[in-house]
Amino acid sequence: MKRLVLFLLLCFSANLAHADCDAAITPVTAKEKAFYSSKFPALRAAVPKPPSGWQYGDDAKNKLAPGYKDYIPSQNCGPSIYYIGLGIDYERPMSQADQDAEVAAMQAPPDPAKQKQLEAIMAKQQALMQQVMAASQKQDTKTMDALGKQSDALGNQMQALQQDMNSAGQAKVAAIEWDRKADVSIRVNDNAGDVTCYGSPKALPVPGVVAYQCGAPATYSSPGEVLDPARGRVVVVFGNASVKQYDWERRDAHDNEIKDSYVQIKFDTNSDYSMRVHNVVLDVSGDDLARALSLYSQIDVKPLAALMKP
Repeated sequence: MKRLVLFLLLCFSANLAHADCDAAITPVTAKEKAFYSSKFPALRAAVPKPPSGWQYGDDAKNKLAPGYKDYIPSQNCGPSIYYIGLGIDYERPMSQADQDAEVAAMQAPPDPAKQKQLEAIMAKQQALMQQVMAASQKQDTKTMDALGKQSDALGNQMQALQQDMNSAGQAKVAAIEWDRKADVSIRVNDNAGDVTCYGSPKALPVPGVVAYQCGAPATYSSPGEVLDPARGRVVVVFGNASVKQYDWERRDAHDNEIKDSYVQIKFDTNSDYSMRVHNVVLDVSGDDLARALSLYSQIDVKPLAALMKP
């Protein structure tokens, strides 16, 4: 009975795998396995060590283990592009002192003067509500409209004041949580065909490749509402590539429109499904540009460049 259940589970798993593929499924050949195995060590050797006080994420530890083989696909779904990818995440753990400071910042009492100001606005708004009710009973629409506009103005004042009161605590929490995450991604035969880098892009002097650094501040959808967190990146593309810079507009925490720019790097892909390296993309990112540059400075790009040789 146990063997039958195991057999059915294996069949079910195989059917699920096949369901994800609309093309012909073929086994990975010994020659293909040799291709993957010959390229992956260069990716792993390029991985920077964690900075002081940092550590690899759990997933990264598994990928860096000596017996890791998941970079070799179990089967081919249609023609293979011979993609090899290695993504390594880094983290700076929160200490107990960090956690205590964060809780203290979130529970800190409001500024007494601002709290008094807020209570005064709330009292005015409550008084207005009474006036609106009285005008409603008299069906005095003109007075109701005027009072409504006053109420809206008081509501805007209250919202702005509350954001101001919360900003100090939020700034402390943001400072504690800042510079906690970083990533290094190395991709061989990335068939996306392009990669972008946002925020004051600047070319890096790396011979024979297209390389850029960029630092995008946090962007906001509205005052106090973060759309995308701040991010610093270093992007290096090995292989035939071209770059173009574009204008980019973003909004800051005060809803001001800021003019910035980004670059799009286009590169050759494995369009002919040949078993060779068409591109290598190195992408290093952190909470700010300084962290990304620090990790990038540890990477010897020569072995990655050598992957492009036939």
